[in-house]
Amino acid sequence: MSKPKSDPEIEHDEELVVKEALPYGIKPVPVHYVCVNCGKIVSLDELLRLPNLMCPECGHRVFAKLRAPKIAGHLRKVKAI
Repeated sequence: MSKPKSDPEIEHDEELVVKEALPYGIKPVPVHYVCVNCGKIVSLDELLRLPNLMCPECGHRVFAKLRAPKIAGHLRKVKAI
């Protein structure tokens, strides 16, 4: 009979699955959402811990996903003709 896994063991297993799924050592990026009503930035982990999908500050249920910042090193400069 196998013993039930505790929470840290389950989290560790989930991390291993994510690491195996991403090729070439790409690291998972944390996902953040912003409340449309009050502007509070909330992580996905924090939203999943709540019983209902709502803002912990104001209780609003509409969120917008924050985009990753643009990397300036990848911009290409072209001389004008």
